[in-house]
Amino acid sequence: MRISVQGPFDVRWVLDFLALRALPELERVTGCIYRRNHAGHEEALEVACRERTLMVSLPAGLQQHAHSVRLDVQRVFDVSADSAAIDAHLGQHPLLRAAVRRTPGLRVPGAFDGFELAVRAILGQQVSVARATALARLLVQRYGADGHGGFGFPTPDCLARATPAEIGMPGRRGEAIRRLSERVARGDLEISPAVAPDELRSALMGIAGVGPWTAQYIAMRAGRDADAFPDSDWVINKQLGTTPAAARKLADAWRPFRAYAVMYLWSDAARRRAA
Repeated sequence: MRISVQGPFDVRWVLDFLALRALPELERVTGCIYRRNHAGHEEALEVACRERTLMVSLPAGLQQHAHSVRLDVQRVFDVSADSAAIDAHLGQHPLLRAAVRRTPGLRVPGAFDGFELAVRAILGQQVSVARATALARLLVQRYGADGHGGFGFPTPDCLARATPAEIGMPGRRGEAIRRLSERVARGDLEISPAVAPDELRSALMGIAGVGPWTAQYIAMRAGRDADAFPDSDWVINKQLGTTPAAARKLADAWRPFRAYAVMYLWSDAARRRAA
C-alpha cells in the first residue's frame, strides 16, 4: 500500500521516536524502515518511509485486514495532521519559533494498540524512557509468549490475572496496570481515538495509580488528542524553566495544538543533549 503524506513531514522524528521505545520482540527500526510483528504471523508488517510517502508491505496473513492496517499506520505516523497550519500557529510563539523553523513538520507518533500504549505509559511513570522500555520488555517476555517461540504484547485478560509488579516496579504501579487491564478486559474502558478526549482522561484518572501525566500522554498518543498537554513532564518544565502550573498557563497560547508543541519541546531538548 502507498500512503501519501502532505508536507511538511519530518518522518525522521517519528522513526527516531519509535526506535527509542521499540521492543525488539515486537518491533524494530532499521534506517528508514519500521517493522512490527503481529501475533500469529511469522512475517512482520513493514513500513518503508520515503519523502512524503509510506510504502506498506503486508504479510499474507494480514492482507485481508489491509484497511484496518492502513488506518493503524496512518495513526502511528500521524499522516492526517495539517502540519502547515500547525507550524504556522506554533511558530508565532517566541518560545517555539526557532524549533519550528529548524524542524518543521513534527508529528505526534501514535500507537498500533491503545491498551499496549497505556500499559507502557504507566510503566514510564517517574522513570526514564530507557527504564520504561526495559520494563516493557520484561513484561512481554514474562507474559507475552505465544507458545510458538514468539512474543506478542500481553493481552488485557492476561495482565488482569497477573502480578505485573513482580517484574521489578513499585507495587502501586503494578496494581494500576492490573486495574487498567481489568477494565479493558471487561469492556468498561476503550483506549482509542473513538473516545472523547475528556472522557478518556477522566476514565484513566479514575484508576488508582494513574496520574495526570499518564492520562495526558495516553490521550496524546493513543487518543489522538491534538491539544493534550502533560504539564508535569520534567523535560517540558526544564525547557520552559517553569512549574507545571506556569507551563499550563503559558501553553494556553498554543491551543488547540499543545500536543505538537510538546513534540517541539522534546525535540529541542534532544537536540541540546546531542550537541
